[in-house]
Amino acid sequence: MRPSIARSLGWLMNDLIPAVRGRPGSTAVHVRHEFAGLVLHDLPVPAMAEAVVVEVRLRLPLAARRKDDYALRIPGQAPLAPEHLRKDDADPLRYRLTFRFAPLQFSTRAELLWRNKLLAEVAVPIQSANEFLAQLSVAHATTSVQLADRTVTARAFVAAQCRGFHTSLVLKSPTTLAPLANLGVRVVVRNEITAAEQVVPVPLAHSQLAAKEVLLMASPPRPRPAGTYTVFWYAGDRELIALRVRAVSRREFLQSLRMSDARFAVADMAGAVRFARHAPPDAVRLGPCFVVASTLPGVAATLALEAVPQPAEPPLALAGTLLVTDGPSVFAPGLFAAADLAHRTGFDLRTAAHTLGTLPLHPAPTAAFDAEGGFQPPPDFAWTPTAEDELAERLAKLMEEG
Repeated sequence: MRPSIARSLGWLMNDLIPAVRGRPGSTAVHVRHEFAGLVLHDLPVPAMAEAVVVEVRLRLPLAARRKDDYALRIPGQAPLAPEHLRKDDADPLRYRLTFRFAPLQFSTRAELLWRNKLLAEVAVPIQSANEFLAQLSVAHATTSVQLADRTVTARAFVAAQCRGFHTSLVLKSPTTLAPLANLGVRVVVRNEITAAEQVVPVPLAHSQLAAKEVLLMASPPRPRPAGTYTVFWYAGDRELIALRVRAVSRREFLQSLRMSDARFAVADMAGAVRFARHAPPDAVRLGPCFVVASTLPGVAATLALEAVPQPAEPPLALAGTLLVTDGPSVFAPGLFAAADLAHRTGFDLRTAAHTLGTLPLHPAPTAAFDAEGGFQPPPDFAWTPTAEDELAERLAKLMEEG
């Protein structure tokens, strides 16, 4: 009797009470999308994605393992049949039910059905192209120029020296950047005088499309002629940022140069080098150190310079090339033997066009006062930043004594 009773109870559970044993249970729903050959699990789903995949993991009794019993109902569409029903490799008691459909234009809630009975609701959030573009942010946007064998960040440069022009930025998004495969990124360089534009596409690599933060770089044709240019970064139709750069003439650059300070590099008998405002009498070797800067904001340019001892005869000079910016740049071409400077009065800092400044080898002369209050004026000498500093020091001492 016991076997027949057991068979009767099994018949009762399978056919009369299917919700107890025959109905799927323990449902887990995952939504992903496919875009530009990538499988992406980030939500929301871009409206321009290639496909949306809904995967459901279920514990299925034997009676619930027919694929045709399942459907995904999307509002406004006919019920969608599943693409696959497969056993889960990680858990033999679970099955994977997969639905694939084209992206929607608006967010929705789909319904997972088994034999027309609701098993679960599936949220499918959709992101429009405008919503994606609005969430993009930019950091570290720069422009740079290639000067000879180096690349320097700059907002102004000498047009004739520019061997290459580059712009870069860091692009960030809360979601993956895959929609840019369709929307595109580009750089537009506009001449503000002629309104002529040059457009450079900036394609993203496959790995960059799957990321949320990337460094992008473009190399437009170098801006010529001299003038003001605006570099625009676009993602789709949205302007991300605009950067202004100036290509200046060599003459304008030379007129902007200033010698802001000067010192001596002094070497003793042991070869140790120190810096001093005045040339010490015990120096074995010494040379000038000039501090040069440009008044053009954000400029970068190379400059050929010479340090020429005065008087200029017999000829004795040291030359070099300096990268000049709007910050202090030090030109220290080398050291001279002190004996070779015995009859010299100072160093001139020269470009091919003119003299930028002078560093005297001797302190500024002083006026001699007599007993009647008169004074003998000092001989004429070149007024330099060093003399200015020396005057300030002497005035400070007088104030302290007073």
